[in-house]
Order: sequence, then C-alpha cells, then structure tokens
Amino acid sequence: MLKRTLIALSLLLSSLLCAQTANPAAQPEPSQPLIVLIGPPLSGKTTLVDSITRTYNVPNISVEDLIKDHAAELDHLRAQGMSMAEMRYDPAMSRYLRERLKTFDLSHGIALDGYPATLVQAEDLSKMVPDLHLTPIAFQLLLPDDVIRERSRKTGRQSDSSQILEQRIKDYHREMDAISFYFPKANIVAVDANKPEPEVWKAIQAALEGAGIKPAAK
Repeated sequence: MLKRTLIALSLLLSSLLCAQTANPAAQPEPSQPLIVLIGPPLSGKTTLVDSITRTYNVPNISVEDLIKDHAAELDHLRAQGMSMAEMRYDPAMSRYLRERLKTFDLSHGIALDGYPATLVQAEDLSKMVPDLHLTPIAFQLLLPDDVIRERSRKTGRQSDSSQILEQRIKDYHREMDAISFYFPKANIVAVDANKPEPEVWKAIQAALEGAGIKPAAK
C-alpha cells in the first residue's frame, strides 16, 4: 500500500515540478538545504541525521530535543496514560521548531529528525519554508512493520514497548504516507531502510550530492 502511494505521489510531484519549470516567472531555488528525514519508528533517522551533520556540516534539530527542552509544558498537555514520546504528534511541536529555528545559523542549511510527524506539522513546515529561504529535500525511509517490531525488541526503551509502538506505527501510516503532497517543490527521495546501514547511508549521500550538497572540507 505504501509503495503504491509513493508511486502515485511521485507522478504528481513530477507533473508539479514540470509545471513550475515551464513557468518563466519562477525564481531560482536557494542553494542551502532543508533536509527532512521522515520514517517510521526505528528506521534510523537519528543515526542518519547525525551522519549528515558530521559529513556535510549541516546542523540538525531533533524532535526528541524539542520534547526534552519543553518537557514541563508537554507534561501538562499530555493526556493520562500517554507517553512523552507520543507528544511528538502534538501541534505544539511546530511552535517549538519555529522558536528553535530563530536561534540557528542557517547558512549551511538545517536537517530535521522526526519532524514533521503529522500532516498538520507537515503543513506547518511547508508554510515555514518560504521564510527560511532553503531548498527542501525530504527522505522517506521505508521499513516493513514486522522489521520495526523486530528492532523494537532489542532496544528496551519505553517508547518502543509493544503497545506504544503499535500506535506509533498506525499513526505514521495514517499521517505520513501522503507527505509529498505538502512539499510539491521538494525533492522526495524514497530510501529502503531495511538494507544494511552503510547501504542506506550511501543512498542518502548519493541523493544529497546529486542535489548539489557537497561534503564539508576537512
């Protein structure tokens, strides 16, 4: 189902990009990237974002950091029985991100780990993009649900417990399968996150460098 959705959305994306290219009034896209990693739980987003920061000197913001930095407010907002990890879906995350972006030097772009996590957040981010003057490139990490469950048994984290994980998987498919609808100007790259980590990283690098993003000088 997810594969068919991505194919359909890719066709829509291609037609939108062709229409924008044909428009003589279209402005050149800025060169610095807004790198968005979207994927289900345990698809390796944080590891990949850290590698992007080290290799390309692109700073990052993670949804886990936003949750930690606003734990007191989120603890007040969350419903009884809801874990703090589930607060990544709260609309307040968009406000936190806007505030954090104001403190960042975006001259090398920015990479986002775990945000957006909902369609509402994706719409919020799409509204932020023009003011950021960055070029979005989004990676959608594809991982079968049974592999997610298998990986969760090895972490021992509360956020990966069976009940919470099943809800997060459902939330991900409900909210994020149609993510490219909200980024018609973005380069949406599907990545098989079920491959060995070096192969996944190689695919990320190829897409970044194909978009003109070069490794930082050492």
